[in-house]
Amino acid sequence: MCRRWNGRCYSYRTGLKKKEKMIYTSIRYSELDPLSKNNIVTIAFNQPDSKVNVFSEAVLVELNDAIDRVAADNNVKGVIFTSSKPDTFIAGADVKVIQALQNDSPIKAYDASKIGKMIFDKIVNLKVPTVAAIHGKCLGGGTEFILACRYRIASNSPATAIALPEVKLGVVPGWAATVRLPKLIGLEGALSLILTGKEVDARKAWKLGLVDEYVDQDKLILRAQQIINGASVKNRRVSTKDQLIRFFMEKTPIGRDMVYKVSYKGIMRETKGKYPAPVEALKLIIRNCTRSTNEAYEAESNTFAHLATSEISRNLVNIFFAQSESKKLPADVSFAQEIKTVGVLGAGVMGAGIAQAAAYAGYKVILKDIDQRFVDSGMSKITKLFDNLVERHKIKPEERNIKLANIKGTIDYADLSDCDLVIEAVLEDIQVKTAALAAVEQVNQKPFIFATNTSSLSVNELARASGHPDRIVGLHFFNPVHKMPLVEVVKGEFTSPEILAAAQAFALKLGKTTVITNDGPGFVVNRVLVPYLREAVVLLEQGVPPESIEKAATSFGMPMGPFTLLDEIGLDIGVKVTHVLYKALGERVAPPALMDKLESTKLLGKKGGKGFYLYEDGKRTEFNPEVLAAITAPPNKKHIGEIQDRLFLIMLNEATRCLEEKIITDPRQLDLALIFGIGFPPYRGGILRYADHTGLKIVHQKLAFLSQVAGDNYTPAQILLEKVATESNFYQA
Repeated sequence: MCRRWNGRCYSYRTGLKKKEKMIYTSIRYSELDPLSKNNIVTIAFNQPDSKVNVFSEAVLVELNDAIDRVAADNNVKGVIFTSSKPDTFIAGADVKVIQALQNDSPIKAYDASKIGKMIFDKIVNLKVPTVAAIHGKCLGGGTEFILACRYRIASNSPATAIALPEVKLGVVPGWAATVRLPKLIGLEGALSLILTGKEVDARKAWKLGLVDEYVDQDKLILRAQQIINGASVKNRRVSTKDQLIRFFMEKTPIGRDMVYKVSYKGIMRETKGKYPAPVEALKLIIRNCTRSTNEAYEAESNTFAHLATSEISRNLVNIFFAQSESKKLPADVSFAQEIKTVGVLGAGVMGAGIAQAAAYAGYKVILKDIDQRFVDSGMSKITKLFDNLVERHKIKPEERNIKLANIKGTIDYADLSDCDLVIEAVLEDIQVKTAALAAVEQVNQKPFIFATNTSSLSVNELARASGHPDRIVGLHFFNPVHKMPLVEVVKGEFTSPEILAAAQAFALKLGKTTVITNDGPGFVVNRVLVPYLREAVVLLEQGVPPESIEKAATSFGMPMGPFTLLDEIGLDIGVKVTHVLYKALGERVAPPALMDKLESTKLLGKKGGKGFYLYEDGKRTEFNPEVLAAITAPPNKKHIGEIQDRLFLIMLNEATRCLEEKIITDPRQLDLALIFGIGFPPYRGGILRYADHTGLKIVHQKLAFLSQVAGDNYTPAQILLEKVATESNFYQA
């Protein structure tokens, strides 16, 4: 029988003459040590012209043929599945295929799910043992693949990670993971992986029962061979108590109902109900406990097809591609600049965070400040960050000690003489930054890169004060550095392509998502964020209740309300950045009177115990009565939709100006910056994607109305007028 997908038949062995063999390009089919005639076959994934293996249609076709070949050969004793890539087993299904399915009917997505199950079922039904020898990333469809194997062994390398991240793309697993995984590791363990998409290392995978053993990488194939030859696997032992708990949770209606309620509550707490995939996955897995295998397969394929063609999944897949694009370095730039030693100026929160991230990535670091007390304080912060990594089993104590030993604290500029890259994180004052640059250039005669971590000042102005303006670049990290994934890599007027590429490569090595921008007030993130925060304060001044403003933002999907965010940033910093942008952009970002009033009372926000909110031991208690007392306008209740328009249309208008002024030119990268920089809700796809989905004509009408009743800063940007006139969108698809 033949199942077809895009016109291809997935039962290739049927009807072929014995001399006909498929030529494989993405897998390598061979006997393990053919001279010994042990009849063990290895099938190694090795996708050409790709750093990783993914399940594309071509790979599935070849895998299907290879499985049929094993099934037809009575001499085969067992099969080992492995990878020829250095740090990847299988990174999952090809997301380009998912994106193509999204532009088609749900039927195509349903068929793709059924085809994958059919191929993997062939592995399950092989009469000989199958062993997945896993080293490196094993994600999504890769994890579903290993679930079809009889045995799974993983390397204990830090590179090995197993996960089912489908919910992060707005879908559920489609190749039987919702059926096989609960049977293998239990309902609780399966939900913990599928509902969160989190990665587990080999040790954690073994504790869950996801892999049978974990061994040194160089012993993987040997151990797989031993298992096929009859050696018993060293499975973890499950206590009688755990077995009884598992039975109760999976086999009784009361137990399943308890699991559902607890899991649902956790999902709502994390997603605020904005992401349907985790909820649908939960329903699917719970209901599959009482379904036959065929019924469960059918339910999974239907759910996958429904979610894969949803707007939310389209948005999340679009973000995935934008993030992948942000990791690409320019192909036409030579990398003569090698970075080994990194200097960091300023040992405060930002400087210490940058120094820790650089040391963690393997760089030698020199941390410089003006006073030994500040250096010691910075080193203490860094030590705590590394201690936390040890506690979370991310690194071993001896690794922590090595990385800490690679950081030298100093108050002497001369210690920066051998740095290849120096990042300044000093006071947000152009004179202070210029003086720091001059001091480094005096002691360092190497062709080093000087990167400014400024959030709002001009990279070009700093470059003009340098003897080597082509070597000045912006590296704008976000606080806290160890948690915030974004770095804006800022190209100044004089920055050379080689220096820009080297700075981006450095940020990528730190594990950051990079967005390249041109120099301009606030770059992208702060340029768009400040008008949003400013408008929240204006609404407060106009008598709108603060809780209504906060709720409008969080119900839209923001991780926190604007006043909470201002307190987190620090009101002193917020006021300073607003004044810098006001000087550059004019009245539309003029600091509201309330902000200046708060500055005069020295309210700092969370770090000072008082801001828009009051804090006790770092925990928020109530809205600050001092702030409420400063509001003279009468109560002004507004509908939540009106507040959201005021907050997010001003954000949108400023984002379009960034495109108009060519601060950034790619709408996807702008949206990526706001998602990773300020927490703009990913399910909406970004502010420009949100505008397209709303309809640019509707957006224009709302802005035109608000410009008449709420201020000229809502006057639609020219680029938006042009889009409306030509009936085009920011996104082409």
